Amino acid sequence: MRVERFEEGPEVVVLTAASRFDGLGYVPRMATLPLSKRLLEGILSIGRTPEESDSRRSGRRVFMLAFIIATLLGTPVVIARFTQGYTWVGVVDLVSLLLSVVLIVVIAIRPTSYTACLHAIFAASMVGPMLDTAMFGGLLPSGLLVSFGLVVALGALLAIDLRAGLVWFGIFVLSVVYALAVPHWIDPIYALEDPTGDAAINLITTGIVTMAVMIYFVRQRDRAQQRSDDLLHAILPDQIAAQLKDEPGTIADDVPSASVLFADVVGFTPMSASMSASELVGVLDELFTVFDRLVTHLGLEKIKTVGDAYMAAAGVPQARADHADAIAELALRIRDHVAANPIKGHRISLRIGINSGPLTAGVIGTHKFSYDLWGDTVNTASRMESEGIPGSIQISATSYELIKDRFVCELRGPIEVKGKDRMQTYLLLSRRDAAGASRDRAPSGLTRDDT
Repeated sequence: MRVERFEEGPEVVVLTAASRFDGLGYVPRMATLPLSKRLLEGILSIGRTPEESDSRRSGRRVFMLAFIIATLLGTPVVIARFTQGYTWVGVVDLVSLLLSVVLIVVIAIRPTSYTACLHAIFAASMVGPMLDTAMFGGLLPSGLLVSFGLVVALGALLAIDLRAGLVWFGIFVLSVVYALAVPHWIDPIYALEDPTGDAAINLITTGIVTMAVMIYFVRQRDRAQQRSDDLLHAILPDQIAAQLKDEPGTIADDVPSASVLFADVVGFTPMSASMSASELVGVLDELFTVFDRLVTHLGLEKIKTVGDAYMAAAGVPQARADHADAIAELALRIRDHVAANPIKGHRISLRIGINSGPLTAGVIGTHKFSYDLWGDTVNTASRMESEGIPGSIQISATSYELIKDRFVCELRGPIEVKGKDRMQTYLLLSRRDAAGASRDRAPSGLTRDDT
């Protein structure tokens, strides 16, 4: 893991990936993008503020994309107005276009002016076609120029909020009424040779911009949904994540038999006191990444990490008959890996505790929820770890009875356990071979790149 520090305001932010998180997702570093994508990303980032919400960020980027498309499509039309002899129409369109570009530059320089400048852009985009409509003689003679107001309303909805979108949609409706009424008030000064053809072009242009905006919006929505799903599956078991999406609310399951493991770094507090923040995070990241890969490889379930403690389970949320064997295998592998491999140059020792039995598993709450386990089985597994011997795996008598035929264990004897009577415990030493004898302990040799 590469830990990066950069200044952002008065705080120092630590990143542990090669990209930054920007609202809806991770935005790749600009230096790694091709020139065209860097330019596009720079334009789409105009108006960004640190406090903007995800929805505002998405709408802002969609609007900037629509503005680019509208500008590219509108520039040839403006030029054509002059060449076709519609001088005053060309002047109005050119002023509207240049004013909009200037206001975008103002937003880029002063992002706090974003909303006010957008309203000004929308006003220019509505007033221009309305003046053109008057000069051409109304709604149909102008080729439905005011239809572009629908794009303005869509832009206000996406780039600002629902209220702004409704206001500008109302203005669009009024502009259509105006286009119908204006021939009764003002005589036209120009006449289009083919208003039907122009109407078709204006409708197609409006449709292209609208469709491009919607495609981009749908893609952004799908990407956001995918990231949300990925995040949900990263913190919850797949089965629980699917259940939570289908039926939000409290999830609780009584599990008749499962095994729970706790692993804790011995002497972590004094060791961490001599480390920098980035070094501390690096050690834990490397250590727990190895654990995560072992858990995944063995088909187990990581429950959580708390500080330097790691909790995993077998038999949840999917029941499995060999849960005790599976959790014992995990314990041996993480013990052997840590014994054989320094973590970021540090020799680490673990206390590992295991217990098996019935428990309750589920998700509670609606904010920062997580999949967790409860019950005496869990509490006893935690006591097996906290009362254990550094470098050893202490298991309860219940777990011993489940694995004794396939694993070598050593009787430790009854020990004092907080909150309980004296308990008989065992130390898990190794696996048994086919003949029933113990195998020599061998380091796993697992690295961060192993699966």
